[in-house]
Amino acid sequence: MADNFLTRLREKQQSYILFTFLRKPYSTRDAINRGLVIAAIAAAIVAPIFIGSRGGDVAEGAGAEFSAKLTELAALEEQRDQEGSSDELDARIQRLEEETHLGYIERDGDASDKGALAPDFRLLDLEGQPHRLSEIDGPIVLNFWASWCEPCIEEMPEFEEVSQELAGRVTFIGVNDGESPETAREFAENVTGVTYLVLLDPTSSMTNGPYPLVGRPTTFFIGADGIIEDLWVGILNLKQIREFVAELTGEDVGTPEQEAVPADYGEATLNRLDSARANYVAAEELIQRWRDNPDVLGDPGWQRNMVAQTRVWSDLHAQFVELSPPSQWEELHQKVLDALAQIANAAGPLVRDAVEGENSGGMETAVTLFESFRGIFDQAAENLSGVIETQQ
Repeated sequence: MADNFLTRLREKQQSYILFTFLRKPYSTRDAINRGLVIAAIAAAIVAPIFIGSRGGDVAEGAGAEFSAKLTELAALEEQRDQEGSSDELDARIQRLEEETHLGYIERDGDASDKGALAPDFRLLDLEGQPHRLSEIDGPIVLNFWASWCEPCIEEMPEFEEVSQELAGRVTFIGVNDGESPETAREFAENVTGVTYLVLLDPTSSMTNGPYPLVGRPTTFFIGADGIIEDLWVGILNLKQIREFVAELTGEDVGTPEQEAVPADYGEATLNRLDSARANYVAAEELIQRWRDNPDVLGDPGWQRNMVAQTRVWSDLHAQFVELSPPSQWEELHQKVLDALAQIANAAGPLVRDAVEGENSGGMETAVTLFESFRGIFDQAAENLSGVIETQQ
């Protein structure tokens, strides 16, 4: 039975992934979200390998100039081993060791805390060129990210937008944590499309050392004097980024004025979002009953209620399709619509199959997808609700 369920699951995934790719993306953010959806589906089946290629040598991907220094250093060290030390040879080796050191560079009084001197480091960029934090002039926005971190990928286009607006007056740096140069380059350049400075930390030397994180993403706002003025754990939206940067620079980094949301669209949307939230809560209660007592999977009453919930998911999606947002709210609206579609068209059928077959493993997979998609919905719904409520 498990094999049959997995076969049906893969067929449904292939169908949904095809649907996702065929629909024309409405924005860069939409393209990113498609990748996240597909990743979530894949993660439920191949979680152990989903995260992708991990990092290795900290100097992996080094450019020609930096590699030449490493080669010269190795040759000089071999020469010293064979011929012995000399003042001149030792000085040359020490100079090259300092120039090629990648990772943390300790300074007195540094710490990853607000009000402290930001820990210094040198890391390679996507082209293999070294950059030292303390040698960068002006204020810095330092963000730690990884390809498997959904909120990290979600916020990177927002950093890009503010970086472009400030035209170099603030340096934005994204440190890729613990992944290979190939993975970092794919997500930075092709998925998120950012053009600000991306540095590589394939061994996680920063987050295992001077920048221990309690969550990802984490962003540090560093003044021109090298002092950490503020930090934020978790995803940042465009408004928050502008507010933090304004505090950091003393500049007015304002948001464009938005037109008011039409009353008919706003009221109908808020009502549908409230209905979706209420129904998802009811579904979670049924899921919790099953987790507390797995035998409930064979209870006809529980089965009817669970299947009925999945039918509601389809109705919620259909109701939201009927709404016509103003052009300036299309992206926010579409993100909610996509999340509803994911729950209705991907998670829903899988839940029904698992209930019909009384398949505990299948139910766990289906529920994992539902909860992942619901998390996307909650964030999208919160963003859209906030805009409607503040602009009405």
